[in-house]
Amino acid sequence: MKVLFVDDNQDITDLFSKFLKAKGYENVTTNDSREALKRIKTEMYDVIFLDLHMPELSGLEIIQDLEAENILKDQNIILFSAQSFTAINTKNLLKKKGVASCLEKPLQLSEILAKIAV
Repeated sequence: MKVLFVDDNQDITDLFSKFLKAKGYENVTTNDSREALKRIKTEMYDVIFLDLHMPELSGLEIIQDLEAENILKDQNIILFSAQSFTAINTKNLLKKKGVASCLEKPLQLSEILAKIAV
């Protein structure tokens, strides 16, 4: 299983990378949203954890780009954010084929494992 973890906060990506490696998961992390988009377009991941609020490109802009190129449907993306998701936002995001779930920060390690195991 190969996991991509995208967040602009390096402390968060470092923590989750170590945690996922300790649990036996191959993972790649990036703090750069443009690099994340490039990686998603050129590499295959079993699960992608994507922060919605990042500088340069937001997670939503990445979703829109993938959708425009007709490759969103081939992804398994778990969105997360420190801002609360409204029921309408969540419903609209989850309608998009390729978006599997939405989580709120702070992320719990058990939530991460549960989403990977699905």
